[in-house]
Amino acid sequence: FGPGLFAPGRFGLEDKRPEALADLEQFPGDNLDAARSGGDLCVQACADDPQVAVHAIRQLARIGFGKTAMRWSQLGFGKTSSTTPDEQTPRNMMGFKDGTRNISGTDTAALDRHVWVAPGDGAGWMTGGSYLVARRIRMHIETWDRTPLQEQEDIFGRDKAEGAPVGKPKEHDAPFLKAMKPDAHVRLAHPDSNDGATILRRGYSFTDGTDGLGRLDAGLFFLAYQRDVRKGFVRIQRALSKNDSLNEYIQHVGSAVFAVPPGVRDTDDWWGRTLFV
Repeated sequence: FGPGLFAPGRFGLEDKRPEALADLEQFPGDNLDAARSGGDLCVQACADDPQVAVHAIRQLARIGFGKTAMRWSQLGFGKTSSTTPDEQTPRNMMGFKDGTRNISGTDTAALDRHVWVAPGDGAGWMTGGSYLVARRIRMHIETWDRTPLQEQEDIFGRDKAEGAPVGKPKEHDAPFLKAMKPDAHVRLAHPDSNDGATILRRGYSFTDGTDGLGRLDAGLFFLAYQRDVRKGFVRIQRALSKNDSLNEYIQHVGSAVFAVPPGVRDTDDWWGRTLFV
């Protein structure tokens, strides 16, 4: 459910909007396309075959015809973060392993601490749910590909082959942040640099052809779940948007934030019930 669903005068839900469903501020470097941002409702469809996912969205749009209209959509592929400890970390469009320190789907304690809304967090109807931030991040692929390998590794704070942090031999070795450059991406995004702020990443790569100038329109469709947007994505992105050396090669061009209620519990339940009953 997007913020627009709770706008005064629309559906009578203004008193139900959670404080944690915070409007995202304009971060330095943002170049957001309004046609690819916002929305009242969010649907994420996943499948091994993209045709299946697209068909699912088509059917939902058909069912909602006359009540809903498609605002924007994004087709992604692969994934850019690992989900379990024994899974190989995938690589992003820049060729680097992405999501090494992501919360594991088997780490229930971390999920409870950082992802799931707990009783007493605010709006009771969100208990057991989470908050989603979606950002369409375009990568300047051609410029990146001309950048020397050592500079690329300095920008990320990890080596490209293994994914190991600076000064360490293995990908999952604990990073020594002070060994990295002050503007390294990993150093700035790490929980130790952000008062413990931690998010669950579930992003995808995308490519939408070229931009008319022969440059790839490609990058990261960043999806992040958290217990509170203000204490998760916003806190981390404030640091990254101001100082991250990676900003020379990326730009945030689409943005949305949603409240995701708890899932369906049994055959008598339905999605979003907690908001309306």
